[in-house]
Amino acid sequence: MKVADLLRRALSIARRGLWVLLLVGALLIAAWFRLWSPVAVEVAHVDRGTITQEAFGRGTIESQREAAVGFDLVGRLSEVLVEEGARVTLGQELARLETDQAQADLRSAQTGIAAARASLARLAAEEERARALLVAAERESTRAQTLFDAGAVPGQERDAASDRLRLARADLDRVLAQRSEATRGVDVATGGAEQRRVVVVRATLLAPFDGLVTRRLREPGDTVSVGSTVLRIADTNRVYVNAAIDETLLPQLGVDQHAAIFFPGFSPGANAPITGRVSRISWEADRQTHELLVEVTPERLNRRVAIGQRADVRIEIGRREQALRIPIRMVHHDPTGPHVYADRNGRIALIRPRFGLTANEQVEVLEGLREGDLVLAAPATGVKLPPGRRWEAR
Repeated sequence: MKVADLLRRALSIARRGLWVLLLVGALLIAAWFRLWSPVAVEVAHVDRGTITQEAFGRGTIESQREAAVGFDLVGRLSEVLVEEGARVTLGQELARLETDQAQADLRSAQTGIAAARASLARLAAEEERARALLVAAERESTRAQTLFDAGAVPGQERDAASDRLRLARADLDRVLAQRSEATRGVDVATGGAEQRRVVVVRATLLAPFDGLVTRRLREPGDTVSVGSTVLRIADTNRVYVNAAIDETLLPQLGVDQHAAIFFPGFSPGANAPITGRVSRISWEADRQTHELLVEVTPERLNRRVAIGQRADVRIEIGRREQALRIPIRMVHHDPTGPHVYADRNGRIALIRPRFGLTANEQVEVLEGLREGDLVLAAPATGVKLPPGRRWEAR
């Protein structure tokens, strides 16, 4: 074999060996990065602090006093004196009905009162005259009886005096009966006039309390009946949030619990939470959404709100001071249950602690971790960490 052929064969073998070495080296480098190189992680310390567990609910602003006001008689609207959004005070005039007929009836009734009183005055004069005649008849009858007893007058004159006395008494009884009837007539006329005056008063709709006109449902010229609503008024100074809370939290809810009220949207200085308390918990849950309504009353309302406005509430249902805690984002879940990744001698370890209260951003640790331990999480969401690998802070 020639020397040139030997050299070519040697070079061919060397090339194949070099490729094998390169492949083995690449595999070793890949294995090192996969099995032995540190994993970049996010790090958090286990510390102590306050854990506040809250129940979240979304609802609307409602008024503790709300009224649908209308007239309690039939008529035609002549005026509606307020617009939607107007603030009204107790007793303020809101609307009026046409009262021409009612005013005419009232004038007629007042005329009847005057006539009845005039008749009563006339009968009073007749009573005075009848009493005077009765006194005179009594004197005459007494004198005639005395003279008859003395034999000075015949019996016919005595009997005539007695008859005049009976007639005087009968006339007085007649006048007294007429006067009693006239007195009742005055009372009846006065009552009728009062009824018509009340009708005139009822033709004016008054505000039942201080509040805000939220709806105007009728306009001048409309015919209204008994019970028909003209305006809706709500007391905006006495409001609450009617919030829907998941029914599973019912055992942890209680009246008078602290709560915070938030209003959606942002405006500088206006989106700060308002403190409140739970004032009522519904006894019935919605059968479809499985939520129950909880009323939260603000302790002090320092901003303008609208009835029906959206509002969120966070009700404090649990609090622990100086609790061992970790960020809730460090907790992972698998079919076995929740777990965390923690540092154990510079390597990643999978730990299954026992958890307690859960807040918005943190969770209480009851067992499995100590204060000062490092808990780890992958920088990307949903990525699992390999237990046993070394780690380095991202």
